[in-house]
Amino acid sequence: MLRSQVVLQMKEVRVGVIGAGAFGETHSMVYSELPGVTLVAVADLNADRAREVAARFGAESWYDDWAPILERDDIDAVSVVTPEDKHKEPVVEAAKAGKHVLVEKPIATSLEDADAMIRAAEQNGKVLMVGHILRFTPGYVQIKQAIDSGSLGEPMWAYSRRNGSLAQVKRISGRVSAIMFLGIHDIDLLLWYLGGEVERVFCESVRKEVSRSFGVPDFSWILLKFGNGALGSIETGWGLPEKWADWKIPGDWGAFAADIEVEVIGTRGAAYFDFPPMMVTGCDSEGFKFPDLIHRPRMHGRTEGAIKIELQHFIDCIRDGKQPLVSGKDGRRAVEVALAAEKSSKIREPVKLPLSHGF
Repeated sequence: MLRSQVVLQMKEVRVGVIGAGAFGETHSMVYSELPGVTLVAVADLNADRAREVAARFGAESWYDDWAPILERDDIDAVSVVTPEDKHKEPVVEAAKAGKHVLVEKPIATSLEDADAMIRAAEQNGKVLMVGHILRFTPGYVQIKQAIDSGSLGEPMWAYSRRNGSLAQVKRISGRVSAIMFLGIHDIDLLLWYLGGEVERVFCESVRKEVSRSFGVPDFSWILLKFGNGALGSIETGWGLPEKWADWKIPGDWGAFAADIEVEVIGTRGAAYFDFPPMMVTGCDSEGFKFPDLIHRPRMHGRTEGAIKIELQHFIDCIRDGKQPLVSGKDGRRAVEVALAAEKSSKIREPVKLPLSHGF
């Protein structure tokens, strides 16, 4: 069957993107390439940026405020890709306006905001999906499938590392900690892998140059104790050199600016995921470089990889009326653990879950 015939059989889903930063641009690009999906509008407080992204990916409209997107009856869904602490209002208002919502991780920086979003989506019968991209990344999914198959036995221990560069913390001006910006990926991953509920969180942090400049820890180590007896450990921070993955050419060699490793040990087996380097490495006048082949590689002029799978899943949930793989409640669980880790880092004592609001 021809691709054009497949599109004709699909219900068109018309989307808007709220937030036109680096990842909002990626959402816009992917939506513009998905079959049966129309990118209608892009909004950003920076009008020039909204205009630029809308024009580049063929959106018919752009706005310097997100409210006009929600007022349009011809938009079915939105991606909310604003800064982490600015998710609540557009998500809640989008649900009230009858829009399905994909909100980037973390769902919020407080439990109160997360609860308000979850409640709005439930009350209005709309899909609320949180953009935890690792659940759509083949290597991580393969480990999850091995766990679910029983081939590893009962999971006992999992370790996940995600260390970013100084360039990242400078780009976001330390608006959140590495725990909430990077480690939130790994928290969700270990919740997915190990199952059950986290009972206790302990976190120790290093505070050097990043802390002096931005008020957030340079590196943090997090230990999770699960109610089912399993243990999880997460390493995250900002301290890699600024030149880490800093190349400019080739343009399609998108940089993946993090040092990552995952290990899961069960009663009958173990699984490992380790990168970079990826399977492709180059070296030229800019030095060594290794393109992202996993999350959002560009191939033949189109975006592939986990981000495409993730956004396609969101569209499929809308079309088919099914629940997303990462619900608002899943996002809330990850935020609760992240908040507990931040608190533990400050008081240098273990923190028990569940947290009370505003702890």
